[in-house]
Amino acid sequence: MPIGQAKFGLLGGVVDPGKLELIETQTVTTETSAIEFTDLKNYNVHFLVCSNFQPNALGDGASLITRISNDGGSSYIATGYQEALQRILADGTNSEVRSTNTTRFTRSAGATGSSTNENGEGYTYFYNLLNSSKYSFSTTHILGTDSATNFNMYFGNSVLPTAETHNAIQVFSSVGGSSISTLTASLYGIAES
Repeated sequence: MPIGQAKFGLLGGVVDPGKLELIETQTVTTETSAIEFTDLKNYNVHFLVCSNFQPNALGDGASLITRISNDGGSSYIATGYQEALQRILADGTNSEVRSTNTTRFTRSAGATGSSTNENGEGYTYFYNLLNSSKYSFSTTHILGTDSATNFNMYFGNSVLPTAETHNAIQVFSSVGGSSISTLTASLYGIAES
């Protein structure tokens, strides 16, 4: 059977593209400065789903962001990330966010206010975190309602251009001094068939 036909199941074969396996879910219901995922298991691709994110009052307009660690979570890398994101507002206007040296690996939930029903949501795929010979990178799609009650959406990607093992993920509010009031975050691994 030609490889292409087998890959797409055209000759009766069953294709198993992989499946999500839950690693851990963390729920925040009281103010927390950050959450960490330090047991990434052995996956090439990780998938982080964040819902019901809301910062405290100091973080009005904050996004939920991530950093990664190369020492199991003892510390987190705070410089050298590169990102390119597209921001789209409900009125159709858009803007580009990009940097070749930012302090965050990626955004994991959209900019949101601190009032009732101003929540951020999002998901992020992380690639090659545990592969010491490849760069770690991510793709993300996030939604939120910001402090001016504008609905906004971001999609884009980020990279840390250093080939090394990254074995922990930290999630926190993008506004300095603020904390997470509510959040449900689930980290999955994608099992390869």
